[in-house]
Amino acid sequence: MKRLNFQNIFCFISFLFLLSCCIFYGTRFVKLYLANEEEKKIEKNSLVKVIKESNENNNNFKEINDNLYFINNADNNYLKYSNIMWRIIKINEDNSITAISNNSLTSLAFGENTDISKSNILKWLNKTEEDYSGILEKELNNPHVYLQKTNICLDEIDNINNNPCTNTNNDNYISLLSTIDFANMGNKNSYVINDEFFYLENTNSEKEVWTVTDEGKVTTSIGNEIMGIRPVITIIPNVDYVNGNGKIDNPYTIENENSLFGSYVKLGNDLWQIYEVNDDFVRLSLNDYLKVNNEIYTHSYSSKNSYHNDTTYGTLAYYLNRNYLNSLSYKNLIKEKKWPNGYYNNENNYDYTNSLNKEVDTKVALMSIGNIFLNKELNNYFTMSGTSDNSPELYTIQKNQKVYTKSIQTSAKIVPTISIDKDILKKGNGTIESPYEVE
Repeated sequence: MKRLNFQNIFCFISFLFLLSCCIFYGTRFVKLYLANEEEKKIEKNSLVKVIKESNENNNNFKEINDNLYFINNADNNYLKYSNIMWRIIKINEDNSITAISNNSLTSLAFGENTDISKSNILKWLNKTEEDYSGILEKELNNPHVYLQKTNICLDEIDNINNNPCTNTNNDNYISLLSTIDFANMGNKNSYVINDEFFYLENTNSEKEVWTVTDEGKVTTSIGNEIMGIRPVITIIPNVDYVNGNGKIDNPYTIENENSLFGSYVKLGNDLWQIYEVNDDFVRLSLNDYLKVNNEIYTHSYSSKNSYHNDTTYGTLAYYLNRNYLNSLSYKNLIKEKKWPNGYYNNENNYDYTNSLNKEVDTKVALMSIGNIFLNKELNNYFTMSGTSDNSPELYTIQKNQKVYTKSIQTSAKIVPTISIDKDILKKGNGTIESPYEVE
């Protein structure tokens, strides 16, 4: 019987041990190496890295409550996403970026005695199972790629301060500016002040909602005033940097593809802007007031009510769908579609869906309460939304983003809206310098 050779056994076991160590530590080394290379890649292409490096000695870029804020009169925090201009508020601890729209994108009432989580504002901003929800989210370019859920502060705040929020909600992509962020940005001295009235997201213990006036003053409202809505989004951590230096004429960009929403379209000699994208067609608003012989043209709406009746002579609807339409060289491209022609009031706590769900068939229409308004240079023009069903008054859009009523029998400026097929937009890239054109 052969004796066991303990030396050979020891050598074999030692070999297995060394082999195991090589495999274990070699695998770890490869994983760490790849992770490090990936981290370098992220860091190299990260917008956060670009922002931090370009603001090392900037007094308007400051750490507050573990976040890096742009404060006071910062002018290098412009970001363009989905053809909307945003202002970067802060870089969060996880390297995500919080930004607010540079201007209001619509005007709505907040709703009385409610908080942001129960308001029609949040429904307008974010998609849910409800009809007409997510008016804005539906138009954003791949929000599930570029955005993460935004923290909503639900604290009741009686005095504007920068104390960290204690009660948050993280169920939605889009919200409004919190009073805490407003305070950290510099309050009335910050870049967020833009001659507009707009809502913040917090209420006080009296269930009044905080607002900012066109002069930058902070006050409260019971929520029944129709004023600007400035959405706040959170961009994913370490999002790729594509271009720009953050200045208004060269904003940061993070997209490699164009967004159809917000793009410009040239039809004949007229410039239009897309404010709604559907499966097979787009809605456009004229990028100027309607003019006749290069002069701004005004017209009364109707002598009866707010119904958009394009068969009744003397109404604005008749003029738009006869005189104006027939004057357009591209009239055959314009499609008859259903257009919102409802009302908006306090009877149901200012539910904007009543403005959108009552519809009329026509070719040339007007904007309605609940639409996205992109051109801030236009003001004091008719919408197609009345103050009640078949109302003698209509809402008009003002420059400060407050909405006022006007009698249907008085004259006002006109911003027409039309629909065209989406697939006919072939030439151009959608910018104002190179708008889309049809072949």
